[in-house]
Amino acid sequence: MVRFQQPDNKLAKFCVTAKPLTQVKVNNYDINGIALREGTFTKRVTLNSARELKVIIFPKALSFITWSKVRQSSIQYIGQGGDNNWKEWLRPDYFYLLEVPPQATALAFGRLCYRNGDVDVEPIKKIKQISSGKIIINDKIYLSVASSLPKINLYNVIVNTGSNRKDALGTQTEVYFTTILNEDYD
Repeated sequence: MVRFQQPDNKLAKFCVTAKPLTQVKVNNYDINGIALREGTFTKRVTLNSARELKVIIFPKALSFITWSKVRQSSIQYIGQGGDNNWKEWLRPDYFYLLEVPPQATALAFGRLCYRNGDVDVEPIKKIKQISSGKIIINDKIYLSVASSLPKINLYNVIVNTGSNRKDALGTQTEVYFTTILNEDYD
């Protein structure tokens, strides 16, 4: 028998004692109120043809002047699953629906504590119920959902927090937004 999950590692222990990203004191914020670290990466997510978000994953710290925490009521657990391959069948990922705050220009996510990986964010372009309790998003993300098909609007994104339920979005995996972001930021 192969063990697919290692016991909690140093990263998990560090995350338990870590302060929220807006409470970490640093002296090297960039013009967008972000302190980067090795392993921080960014991506662009297009919500609709007129609105693009920058997504910053695993920053070192965020300025409390520029960044605010996303309300927990904007986050909804949607289900578990993945891309329908055998690894996803053995260890499904956990997915959340995140309503992007109005006027937000960027989102920032803390690193996962209980899985060696990073958050992944995608716009929801297409959602379809394929059977009772099963949906497919963007023709590639197959999810088992406990409740009925969620209501999706133009300001929703789907967030994958990996295969450990302890990395709950909004509590363990922090989510922040800003309405101010330098256009040249990549």
